[in-house]
Amino acid sequence: MPQTANIVVATDFSDGARHALRRAALIARRSGAPLVVVHVFNDGLWASIRAELGLVRDAAGHTAEAAQARLAQLRDELLAEFGADFPVRTEMLSGRAARAIGEYLTALPARLLVVGEHGENWVREAVLGGTALKLLENTRLPVLLVRRPATGEYARIVVATDFSPTADRAAQLAREFSPEAWHCLLHAYSVHFEGRMRLASASDADIERYREHERINALNRMQTFVARHRPAEPLLVHGYPATALLEQARTLEADLIVLGKHGGGTLEENLLGSVTQNVLYHAGCDVLLSP
Repeated sequence: MPQTANIVVATDFSDGARHALRRAALIARRSGAPLVVVHVFNDGLWASIRAELGLVRDAAGHTAEAAQARLAQLRDELLAEFGADFPVRTEMLSGRAARAIGEYLTALPARLLVVGEHGENWVREAVLGGTALKLLENTRLPVLLVRRPATGEYARIVVATDFSPTADRAAQLAREFSPEAWHCLLHAYSVHFEGRMRLASASDADIERYREHERINALNRMQTFVARHRPAEPLLVHGYPATALLEQARTLEADLIVLGKHGGGTLEENLLGSVTQNVLYHAGCDVLLSP
């Protein structure tokens, strides 16, 4: 992807979106990529809410003009912090957020989409929360979900791997994204047929031999994978992938988790895998999804 491709950050002006905006600005400054701040104004949505709650048109400042003014304010704040030559512009879109942003991204040379999580009230939680998930599912770009305030560069990154081509892309993206950070390549393996073996009255010794066979197989595959993505620290753990990844990210004090949108299985292309969804919902740090 060309260095000049844009970094796009979606905002609904909430605190969560502000964290995403600052993170996107830091990435843009480091990479030299232009930053585009996008807001989607859905007048139909606000018309319904105003009718339901009996609000006058501009009671809460929810007009297109007010949104444009807030976008301009965000741009001015970025220029004040990062300098008058900081390459940032704003775009106001209309319609349903996920569709509008998705269509905008298809027409724009972009390298990364940055989103925050839920907004600051029930309306934004209903809209941006669902919007973020739809964007994560449908976009072909890497997507960074920001949960924490951006105080500096990422320092400790955990990359999930199942040794698939998707995992290779995720590890490469992590290295390109933060080359100076500490990288951990994590694989969680499980013994798929242990339950059936117990039902078949297999001995504890046979089950233990099977566990060791699976561990050695995973270790060999991990060594091959790590050789392609040095320098990185390998970590092999037993357990369900999402649970293991979340636990290890906490233990290692990771500030970023990187994983592929889809695993190596036969998942539908327009749906996030179950491991990915679990991590997105429960991770305490930022999450970068690789397409």
